[in-house]
Amino acid sequence: MLNSSPVVASERIVHRLPSHIVLATDFTARCDRAQDRAVQLAMEWNASLTAVHAIDDGSLSAEPLARLASQAAARRNARRLREELATMNLRSSVQFDIGTPATVVQTVAARERADLIVTGLTTSMLLGDLPFGSTLTALTRSSAVPVLVVKKKVMDGGARTLLATDLSASSRPAMQVALRWFPHAQLGLFHAFDPPYRMWAEDKASYARHFEQSALDECTRFVTEAAGEALQNRFDVSVRCGDVVHALRLLVDEGDVDLVITGTHGRAGVANLLLGSVASRIVNEIQSDVLVVPNSLD
Repeated sequence: MLNSSPVVASERIVHRLPSHIVLATDFTARCDRAQDRAVQLAMEWNASLTAVHAIDDGSLSAEPLARLASQAAARRNARRLREELATMNLRSSVQFDIGTPATVVQTVAARERADLIVTGLTTSMLLGDLPFGSTLTALTRSSAVPVLVVKKKVMDGGARTLLATDLSASSRPAMQVALRWFPHAQLGLFHAFDPPYRMWAEDKASYARHFEQSALDECTRFVTEAAGEALQNRFDVSVRCGDVVHALRLLVDEGDVDLVITGTHGRAGVANLLLGSVASRIVNEIQSDVLVVPNSLD
């Protein structure tokens, strides 16, 4: 298994700012925004930055000359990126290896004891390339550290940030990350609720409103228990009835949200695939940046 102990990883995550960031890059312009964000965060947090490129062994040609050409291109691009990063005031390195991209990135992150993986959303990463997702989906489901998927340009410290939560214990590390990593952000908390037997109600809208206050009360209790009374007013709470991703997409668009933070369930096998599909949908369907924080409490 590539993952270090999730409990140990979570202790590092929630009790201090990241000290080492891994940037997953394909060396193309598609990753420029992710690179800019990784550099920005490394400077802001005084963290080291390691850029990682994976030569996908599954896509390499069997022809020896073609394989050598791919490796030569990777070395050339790695050298250019090293030179670019060397002009900036940060501790940085660039690495590349042959293998499954998600495996390569997580191996480097574990070896460097990274606290965050940053990547972009490229065409090759979209869902559908593999039976249960792609490189990006594999990262967000199995990484021992948070994965930041960058879609927007560099933001300032006051970015509009929304914590999407199911109010379970596995959401608490995501809340701690929101509070500790982004202390100057405008924080919101979003929860989608689905009243029981709603499909059988004659007036579905009225029936949903009946449960809305209960959902708001649950959110208040969750914030108080997870963050403490002193910080409960940091979050502007929003609840919506219905599908979580659809409701979240509307809220993000309405509020021009910059960053969505969400957690995952630390389960294995089929349960992980089913529960992880919500985080995968958020990554792929929400237009803001998305920070996926792994669960550590299961």
